[in-house]
Amino acid sequence: MSKDTVVVRKLSTKECWGYLSRTSFARLAYHLRGQTRIAPINYALDEDQRVIFRTAEGSKFYALQVEDRVALEIDDYDETTAYSVVIQGHVSEILEPHEIKEATVNLRPWVRTHKKHVLAITVDEITGREFEITPHGT
Repeated sequence: MSKDTVVVRKLSTKECWGYLSRTSFARLAYHLRGQTRIAPINYALDEDQRVIFRTAEGSKFYALQVEDRVALEIDDYDETTAYSVVIQGHVSEILEPHEIKEATVNLRPWVRTHKKHVLAITVDEITGREFEITPHGT
């Protein structure tokens, strides 16, 4: 690899949304009692390009009622490349039954636990990078 080889490339907004649409697992960063917490979630995108997820009552749910600003991160890699996409936004609960039904049509739970709250992240900013993985021995 020469010194001029680009190993990190900024993703376009369209590419970022493409990566978000191809996976359903992310890490959600939120604030609780002055500390940043990170929790794994499964999610789906709705027609309004919001990130939809379910949660049960508990510290994450209550924290999001107090501080609605969140970040969400996804990433993956193969033998030659890796990527990371981060969104910044605010979260709100979806309360109307018909809106819940529409928003969760593509949301599939991974664990059979009762998570009655449906939340939507409205995206304010989306950024991403793609990395060229350095081969072993170089």
